[in-house]
Order: sequence, then C-alpha cells, then structure tokens
Amino acid sequence: MLRLVPIFLFAIIVSACSSNSGSEAAENTEYDFPWYNPEISFEERLQMLTAEMTIDEKISQLTYDAAAIERLGVPEYNWWSEALHGVARNGRATVFPQPIGLGATFDRELIHDIYTAVSDEARAKFAISQEIGNYAQYAGLTFWTPNVNIFRDPRWGRGMETYGEDPYLTSQLGMEVVRGLQGDHPKYLKTGACAKHYAVHSGPEALRHEFDAITSMKDLHETYLPAFKALVTEANVESVMGAYNRVLGEPACASKLLVGDILFRDWGFRGHFLSDCWAIQDFHTGHMVTNDVAESAAMALNHGVSLNCGNSFPALGEALERGLVTEATIDQRLAELFITRFELGLFDPPSWNPYTEVDEDVINCDEHEELAYKAALKSMVLLKNNGVLPLKKDLRTLYITGPQANNSTVLLGNYYGVSNRLVNILEGITSRVSAGTTVDYRMGVLEYRDNVNPVDWASGGAKDHEATIVVLGISQLLEGEEGESLASPSKGDRLDL
Repeated sequence: MLRLVPIFLFAIIVSACSSNSGSEAAENTEYDFPWYNPEISFEERLQMLTAEMTIDEKISQLTYDAAAIERLGVPEYNWWSEALHGVARNGRATVFPQPIGLGATFDRELIHDIYTAVSDEARAKFAISQEIGNYAQYAGLTFWTPNVNIFRDPRWGRGMETYGEDPYLTSQLGMEVVRGLQGDHPKYLKTGACAKHYAVHSGPEALRHEFDAITSMKDLHETYLPAFKALVTEANVESVMGAYNRVLGEPACASKLLVGDILFRDWGFRGHFLSDCWAIQDFHTGHMVTNDVAESAAMALNHGVSLNCGNSFPALGEALERGLVTEATIDQRLAELFITRFELGLFDPPSWNPYTEVDEDVINCDEHEELAYKAALKSMVLLKNNGVLPLKKDLRTLYITGPQANNSTVLLGNYYGVSNRLVNILEGITSRVSAGTTVDYRMGVLEYRDNVNPVDWASGGAKDHEATIVVLGISQLLEGEEGESLASPSKGDRLDL
C-alpha cells in the first residue's frame, strides 16, 4: 500500500461544518459527521476532522490509549496489540511457534501463510470485540510485530522473539510477516504491522533504560539496520517502534541519525513512529538528556514520535506553553496516526472493507492448527541421530523425564495467545505410543534450581526401560523480557550459558 500523509497547516482550514466549499458528498445526511463519508479521500476527511479538534483533544490522541471524542464521533482506540506468533494477550487464538523457531524453517511462504492466518483471526476477534464493547488493550488491529532485532548475543533473554542472528534471513522473514498481517488491498489495511525495536536493541535487559549502544557505521548498516530498511522500503510496514536504549549517544526514540536522517529522509518512511512503552520517561530518568517530562515529550515529538506508549505525551500541553513544541508539529504527528485509523477502515461502513467479512469460525480453526503443526515440524533441528530415531510405537517400556515434559507454559513462549488445544510433550508422547506401552514419568530435576531433596528416584529408573526421553530447557520464568521472567535474577537475561 502506498501511504501518503499530507503535510498541511490546520490553522488555515475552514471548518467543514460551516464551509460551503466542501464536497457535497461530505454533507450527506446519511453520515452524522463528514469524516465518516467513505466517498471522500482519507486526506480530506482527516483535514476536516482535525480542524474541529481542540489542542487538548489532539494531544489526547497521541497516546496508546487514545480517548474517545464523543462530540466529534471519534471512538476510543487502544493502539497496543501484540501478535508475535499469533494474536497475543487477547484470549483464544492459534499459537504458532516462537519466531526463533520460525526462523529455523527458512521458509518465506510458510511465514506468509502463518501471518495471513494471524491477521484473519485478528479481524474476526476485533469484530466480536467491537460488538460487545471491548475496546481494551490488546483488542485492537495495530500489532507491534515483528521483532527484527538481531540475536547477536545468545545470553539475551528476548532472543526467542527474533529470527536469529542473520540480517538477511531476518529481513526476508520479517517482510513476509508484514505482508501477511497487512494484506494486499489497495486502500485498506488488514491489520497494522510494526518493525521493532529500532535500533541496536539486543540486550542487556537490566540496562536497556540507560544503556548507550556504541557501534560503527559499518556494523550499524550491515548488521542492525538491513531488516528495518527492508520492512520500510519493500514491505511498506505501517509503523516503526523506537527502542529504549541510546544509540551513539542519542535516545533511540529521539535520534536525529536513526529517525530523522535514516528512517524518514533516506528510506522515505511515511507511516507512524512510536515509542517503546514508557521509553520517553527514560530520557530524564535513565539517559539524563532532559530535565523533566515536558522536555522529554517535546524531544520525542520533535524527532518524529507520533504515538507514545506510556504517559509522557499528556505533558505536551505544558511543552506547548513553554515553547518547546508547536501546534503544527502536533498536527503533523496526529495526521500520521489518523491516516492509519482511516486505512484500517475504522471510519468507514463495514460493507466497504472486505476485511470485515472474516467469520468467527476462523479463530483457532482446524486449518490453522494444521498450519501451526506444520510450522512446528519445520522449526525443529535434529542435532544428532545415532540410529535411535524414529522410535517405534509399540515400545514395551518408555521413561520420560525432565523439568519441561509436563509443562504447558513452555509451549507459549513470549507474547503469547491462549489456545484451547494445548498438548504438552508428555501428553503428546503418551497419546502416540501403544496403549500397551508402560510409560513412566518423573520430573527428575527442577527447572531453575538444584533439587532440594537429595533422594533421587528418577535417574536410576531410566536404565530399566527400552527408551528414555529427556525434556530439558528453560521457560520464560528464567529467560525473557525484563518484567516477565519472574525467576530470573538478571531480569530475563542469562549471564552465562
């Protein structure tokens, strides 16, 4: 989709409600407000709508939890939704393998099919949410996916969210994620995708709110930026999210180099740029480049941030009074956001948008379950086989051990949805062996600490069975994002391997 965001001065626009020069279609009594008339271009409708807004109303639309403007017929909208490997944090959905597993498939067509399925489910769930009045966080159509950071250090807890260490593979698969999520309609977005976290964001988690990533220009352009460039210039990704950290001394969410020079000028990005969550407050609490929240909000807005995930942008009113920002800049950032809402069809009759026709039956359907199964098979990497595999179904005795054999949590990974068809590894193996097979299961060892009880019944029993399956690894309790890894003493990273 070619996305054109108009640059204009709203102060010179005559109110649509009192103008005689507006389109006759805009005065169609079928629509309570002219910006709901689908026969008018998005840009014209945007101008009419914004001309009616007060400065406080404009500012209210620049945070992720945009408030309703009832007098103008603008509904509330929460921009924060996740779909890392399936619609996430929003109830029932198909759960696909983590991106690090999808990266191991090396299969662009498969990735496109997966995220087409994800966007199908997203559209169906959104329609139902609207019907029941659910406008909550995670119930929208703007997905902060994919994560195209480079998994350069294997100790980083969020590496599971990425497609690995290779910039080319990440670029190729990331583009298919975007295309699957956004669709191919010439006018409407199926959903909005987001390239994150821009840029040079690969840990450490504990220092991300204050860390300055120092890299050479060669490494920046050959390692950390290729995937972002591909998603912007080839896949037309709708949004880009700035990272928490600084890059070469500048906060990533207010970097002249990254945002002004590279993203907007060199790559011609015309979508909206958003902050990672509460990253703007890091300007004055972690990076110490501003003195207070008003200065931080102004710095972010002036450097290209349209959407604040956090609570810093309400201070733009104070920043405006102090002369740190202009209303013209606020208007431009507002335009970048509302074009997305228009492209999603949120101001059009459902009959105009083909993506509103997705039926509820698609959610976690058999076809999507088969697709998830196919992806899981292709994601697996067999390191070595000394003639042991495949195991026969009619084993007489089978021993299963390990901390993750009976743990469904490890199936979910990071930023996950909830499937009503979860089958953990112990259940799956038991369902496939002969009904006459004696299956003995013991956890054997704790996941992230030494066994407290010195008596061990597990390891000794293995020798008496025809085969032993050991299910090892760690879960997101120990490895993951800063606030998710409840058992991690290092906020989600591993200090060694």
